Amino acid sequence: MAAAPKKDSKLATYEAWKARLDAAAKEFKPWEDRSDKIIKRYRDERPTIDDKKRKFNILWSNVQVLKPALYGRAAKPQVSRRFKDADPVGRLASLILERCLEYETEQYAWFDIAMEASVEDRLLPGRGIAWVRYEPHIEQEAQVSNSEDANVEKLTYECAPVDYVHWKDFTHSPARAWDEVWWVRRRVYMTREEGKKRFGDIFDRVPLDKMTDDTKEVQAEDDRKAKVSEIWCKTDRTVYWIADDFPLLLDSKLDPLKLDDFFPCPKPLYATVTNGSLVPVPDYCQYQDQAEELDSLTQRIAILTKALKVAGVYNAEFKSLNRLLREGNDNEMIAVDSWAAFAEKGGMLGAVAFLPVKEIAEVVERLYLARDQAKQVLYETMGLADIMRGSSDASETLGAQQLKANFGGLRLKKPQKEVATYATGLLRLMGEVMCKHFKPETLLQISGADQLVDMQDPQAPAQLEQALQLLQSDLRNFRVEVDADSLAQIDEAQEKAEATEFVTSVGTMLREAAPIAAQLPALLPLIGSVIKFAVQRQRAGRTIEQEFEKALDAVGQAPQADPAQAAQMQEQQAMMQQEAEKLKQEGQAQQVRGMELQYGETYAKEKIAMQQQLAAKDIEIQRINAERDLEKLLASIAEQERALEMRQMEIDARDMQSKQSEQVRATVMDLKARIAEIGEDSADNGDSEDVAEKDDAQMAIIAEALQSLVEIARAPQSKSGLIKAPSGRAYEVNLTQQPYAESR
Repeated sequence: MAAAPKKDSKLATYEAWKARLDAAAKEFKPWEDRSDKIIKRYRDERPTIDDKKRKFNILWSNVQVLKPALYGRAAKPQVSRRFKDADPVGRLASLILERCLEYETEQYAWFDIAMEASVEDRLLPGRGIAWVRYEPHIEQEAQVSNSEDANVEKLTYECAPVDYVHWKDFTHSPARAWDEVWWVRRRVYMTREEGKKRFGDIFDRVPLDKMTDDTKEVQAEDDRKAKVSEIWCKTDRTVYWIADDFPLLLDSKLDPLKLDDFFPCPKPLYATVTNGSLVPVPDYCQYQDQAEELDSLTQRIAILTKALKVAGVYNAEFKSLNRLLREGNDNEMIAVDSWAAFAEKGGMLGAVAFLPVKEIAEVVERLYLARDQAKQVLYETMGLADIMRGSSDASETLGAQQLKANFGGLRLKKPQKEVATYATGLLRLMGEVMCKHFKPETLLQISGADQLVDMQDPQAPAQLEQALQLLQSDLRNFRVEVDADSLAQIDEAQEKAEATEFVTSVGTMLREAAPIAAQLPALLPLIGSVIKFAVQRQRAGRTIEQEFEKALDAVGQAPQADPAQAAQMQEQQAMMQQEAEKLKQEGQAQQVRGMELQYGETYAKEKIAMQQQLAAKDIEIQRINAERDLEKLLASIAEQERALEMRQMEIDARDMQSKQSEQVRATVMDLKARIAEIGEDSADNGDSEDVAEKDDAQMAIIAEALQSLVEIARAPQSKSGLIKAPSGRAYEVNLTQQPYAESR
């Protein structure tokens, strides 16, 4: 365990660090004052909203162009082995760390936020910085033992956050170069509760800053914070914490992160620094004179544009002339008193004089031209090519536009490289924190290492263990690097083109190497090494490098043919190829002679065949037309037959109805005769009982006849049959008629 710093050391006192911080603040004070003004200019902060002063905010425009050019998208960490040899353990360790970094940068927004803020600080005040931390998440678990209860700490999660540090809250020791810096400081703001949780009860005596809201002083405890300085001293590899206006050290720890370079921050992202001083010069200072000239020209253009209107004076003696411009009526004559006097004094020319608008318009036009020239000088100073800003002259050739773009890109390469180096430094610090402080289980969980190896392979667990040991040792043979192109805003089609190019190049190499390896098996190891060399240099190839090695090893382990037998087979193949070539040449010669002899016959045969084809087509057309006419005729006949069948069924139904009516009529006549007979018998025979019985019998017969008559009248008459449709299908048809309706 590392020993704590000595309390009697000159570095371990509040007074010593207070003096160093004051000296550094004095050196950086002019730069901070200038940076405050630059940021106000960028934000275009004015005392009132309706300020009449006009400005041309070229600073905001330039920063908006440069920000996406320097950092247009999140950095993609790329971890690779230092040596590109066959090292499965080193390759696996690199992939595990790369996936851990990708998870941290994609899952959480702090890296992207810190990079964007740092780039903005580099473009405005001239210095951007971020801070890497190790943050374990620990929970207290209560466990009951035999003797007493105990709380056990359990690590639930751990991460490596990246904190953006405001340019005013970062300070380092005055030095001529970054290698000479021996301490760095960042300022954090903590409430009373946060301070006590971190430093204990000593924070109760730390004074809190008073904050104001422009009208009154805010005295609420929750709205006040203490300024705590976190100082990392490389000399004794110790971290000190002090608070403003509190004359005691809050805490000190000996090398808490155990980083190789000790500092938890990379070299700051500087704008312009020179050998001998790390006080940056903001970019705006390089063209502030041209920017002020643009503001002055813009203000003049605004003033003269307001004056660019029709105005003038007139003779007060002729007051009616005032109506000429005030009233907007068309084709109107205005009466003038004392016309003789008006004409004697020169008429309109002598009574009215207008403001010289032409001269003002010419001045405004020249001002616009002067402002464009001033902008061009400014762009030349900044190195922003026209094509980079999206503007170009229509008369310019493609070569001229490409020349501008190349020149602008040449000026932009240096800051792009600096941003990439800065991002690389942050990722290296994050990777170092992960390797030295993360648990192996966390690394495996974040990276999904079980997907990188074949778990069916008995050697897979051993490889994982060796890779984790390599990551957590001081002999890590890997490096983290970020290309500048991966930070700029580029077209997504470029990535697809790179992937397509990789697949095409590998496919071409395999296609060309296959016949060489078949003829000369001894060159197979050399061909495999060349292919692996090309694959290892590609980002996409690192994930499939292992598959290439397995495939090449399998090819190398395949049984090799006997050299004598292989030579004999090659001789036989050569002889067969020669014989095939001879046969091919003879066949071609015979084919030429046959074509010459058959040319005349071929023409005649083709002519006859064509005539036969035309005649056959005419016959086929006639046959199709005849079949179509026949189908129409058959359909018409079938329709007529169907109509006749329906008519016949209707006639049959009517005949049946007539017969039924005749039967009913006969029955009625018979009933009338029987009733008449009953009446006559009753009159002749008197009231004897025989006559009564006879009448009852007659009445029964009459009732039975009436019942039969009713049934006949109610019985429906139907006729059914089959009718063929024109399509050929037969349908069953039923015709039913009810001759007598049931009376109610």
